[in-house]
Amino acid sequence: MRFSSLRHTLTRGATAVAALLLLFTTPPATARTDAGHDSLLVRTDRGWVHGAVGRDGGRVFQGIPFAAPPTGALRWHPPRPAARWPGVRNATAPAHPCPQLPLTLLPGGGPVLPGESNRTGSTTEDCLHLNVWTPARTTGRPLPVLVWLHGGGNAYGAGSDYDGAALAARGVIVVTVNYRLGALGFLAHPTLSAESADHASGDYGLMDQQAALRWVRSNIGAFGGDRNRVTLGGQSAGSADTCAHIASPTAKGLFHRAIQQSGSCASHGALTPLTLDAAERKGSGFAASVGCPDPATAGACLRAVPVTELIRAAGTGAEPLWGPNTGPLILPRPPRTAWAEGRVNAVPTLSGNTHDEYRYFTALYVDLLGGGPLTPASYAALITLQHGERAGAVLDTYPASAHPSPNLAYSAVGTDQRFACPARADSRLYGTRAPVYAYEFADPQAPVFIPAPHTPQGAFHASELAYLFPMDAVPPLTPVQRRLSATMTAYWARFAATGDPNGPETPAWPRYTAHADRIQVLAPDRVGPTTGFAVDHQCAFWQPPPTSRRAVR
Repeated sequence: MRFSSLRHTLTRGATAVAALLLLFTTPPATARTDAGHDSLLVRTDRGWVHGAVGRDGGRVFQGIPFAAPPTGALRWHPPRPAARWPGVRNATAPAHPCPQLPLTLLPGGGPVLPGESNRTGSTTEDCLHLNVWTPARTTGRPLPVLVWLHGGGNAYGAGSDYDGAALAARGVIVVTVNYRLGALGFLAHPTLSAESADHASGDYGLMDQQAALRWVRSNIGAFGGDRNRVTLGGQSAGSADTCAHIASPTAKGLFHRAIQQSGSCASHGALTPLTLDAAERKGSGFAASVGCPDPATAGACLRAVPVTELIRAAGTGAEPLWGPNTGPLILPRPPRTAWAEGRVNAVPTLSGNTHDEYRYFTALYVDLLGGGPLTPASYAALITLQHGERAGAVLDTYPASAHPSPNLAYSAVGTDQRFACPARADSRLYGTRAPVYAYEFADPQAPVFIPAPHTPQGAFHASELAYLFPMDAVPPLTPVQRRLSATMTAYWARFAATGDPNGPETPAWPRYTAHADRIQVLAPDRVGPTTGFAVDHQCAFWQPPPTSRRAVR
């Protein structure tokens, strides 16, 4: 989700002429910036790129290929190296998002998320590009790097939806990444597995993300970045994918810290990957739905299906439609198993959630698309449908009468079960092997993405992003919110630089431990630790100790 329409200002004529003269007079070299780290002309290992000056005076390079177009015969194959290009590549505008439907689901036809990709969608498979933001001036010392994976259920979004200027202004080089989405990024199928050297399929989107990390390792020095201080981070699906890379043997050494925002994959209640068998069964059903039911011809048949039919068949829905599966070399075992066996890339992690995550989904799928607010009776029926034999216990713990409305009771269930308690459980798990800094974003007046007549949004899912990445598509932050934004960008930048968010200009943030259970509250009126998170979010109900879990199921 980006959340900005970046207005570029190119350098004046004399600078442009000088850059072109430099191109024709500089001999070939490895990836470096011969004109210094403030130049708009940079040589990558595939060729020269020319960027632009951003509105804050920093540099912006957009639409840089990090892998070959995954088209034709390369559909559902690991990413291949990008071809070299002659001359200078114009890197002043973003590339197309990866194929996806537009999310124009609001009654008036507007998008339900503020990113440009959510408004336009895309049918362009040549989409494996990334974007780089650098500070206005550099000191000559290599800078820390944040590689950002966008959210969107692994079915929507684009790296170009994010404006990295605010974090770059803090001295961090920001790289935002496109990766294959939906069926093109995560389809597993027996025929595709038979074609593969490791006899598995799926996880192509994860492979793209690791290809981008390898590009960073080879090229970020040319932009002034430090290849030995790379933070991998993301929000929602991008966060769950980051979690998967922590458990991936093929990601070893590609990043040195991690940021997980509202997406877990390793703990009870998290977005755990499917097994290969389950993913192949799902993929076989999908293949049949697009006219490729015969396993003997499914590979060629699927590659002949127009991209418009592939993304239309995936459709839209309330739940993530696609995600990683175990089995391929990139994710040979479930993350929880990888942690139990100590086969993880244990790095310092900054991890957290927003206080009212699920209110966004309630507003969208209950109020706007579902016909109106819940009643006590329809709330109970929905909980029964979703929780089966445990519904009575859920309703006893979250009675509609204990909340201002049934909508908010339902939102509390989704927030605690799907986001808050899994995030805390991930922090408890990760903290056994590496430093963890846990947070909860808690601005009850965060700028909203969609109208919500029956569900006050509070600190809804993705609401913290406006405080880290400038967004022109939502109401502007108030002065007190801008102060919170400044604190958050300082924390995130310091963490990217050192693995510890603490610095002289921000309130102390204690390292998370299971014993102390302190989580940093990020709110306009308070920034500091709380020990009340588990009680606030009923985590004893959702994630009881192992000895008592059987009794409450």
